[in-house]
Amino acid sequence: MSYSCVNQGCANNTTLFSQEAAEKLLFRCFLCEDQLEHPPLTLKSILENIDALPVAMQILPRLQLLLNNENSTIDDIVMVTRTDASLVTQILKISNSAIYVLPDSGFCSTLEEALNRIGFNTAYKVVGYVAAKQLFQKDLALYKISGLELWEASVRTAIAMQSLAPQIRASSDSYVIPDTSTAYTVGLLHPVGKMLINHYYDTEGIPTLDDVEFPLTDESEKSALGFNHLEAAEKLLMKWNFQDEIVGPIRSQSNPLKGHGDRPLAALLAMVVDAVKQFPVSLDFNIEAMTEQYKPNSELAAIVGIPKVEFLKSIESSAEDCKELAKTFAS
Repeated sequence: MSYSCVNQGCANNTTLFSQEAAEKLLFRCFLCEDQLEHPPLTLKSILENIDALPVAMQILPRLQLLLNNENSTIDDIVMVTRTDASLVTQILKISNSAIYVLPDSGFCSTLEEALNRIGFNTAYKVVGYVAAKQLFQKDLALYKISGLELWEASVRTAIAMQSLAPQIRASSDSYVIPDTSTAYTVGLLHPVGKMLINHYYDTEGIPTLDDVEFPLTDESEKSALGFNHLEAAEKLLMKWNFQDEIVGPIRSQSNPLKGHGDRPLAALLAMVVDAVKQFPVSLDFNIEAMTEQYKPNSELAAIVGIPKVEFLKSIESSAEDCKELAKTFAS
């Protein structure tokens, strides 16, 4: 936790003192004798203190541009993905797993061979899985979410979004269906604002949260911090150079009806997040029972236009895919 002088006219007003230094000074500024206090928390100060961006997360926006460019070649994809050894290892592991190994097919030993076997879109998903592992591996005490739960929710939402986005039936004839990599990334990164706030709380401390009941809600975040995790996600993703088509739905996921940009995709994200939470990986899935239990928001369902049964089949499939993925990465 850092401290600074409360006197705005003092040079130490913008100087940050550590907890130990402030204690030695008896929480008094040595220049003006005014009080040393923890400065008001701002979203800007949180963003300035975020750790270096994981390599896999740096790759995602660049890789997406390549996937959307019909002139991209395997050499372009290799050049981007080869920069991270752990990422290359996971791509090779996936390419040699039972999912992709065919009878008489050999062992992939190079990145080029692996990418040719699994395809560019699968490679993009693997990059996303690794990025999620790097980002969403710690428990979020502020939200009472374990690291495993966070990773599963992120990956399952990404898988379901990728499957469901092409099925959107928006009422407007001018609506352009989002590409699957955009939908996947929106699902993958939807909880990143919570990660950011919790990370800062763990490393720097946030005194205004000391008396707040956990788990945090949008309302309690706004009251205690002056912003919520969705605003934090928006600023963080912009800092990381993600495109508006990804940032917008994540920012609007709590209230897609009032959001700007791609409302159908934001509405789909809200529905998928809710369904993934209602039907966890540990559940013994049964489509008939799920159909009876699941009560979607009627306004959001109307915007998305996907039949309920088809929607729930993707939610079920996302759980099975997540289980298989966890086994593959663990082996």
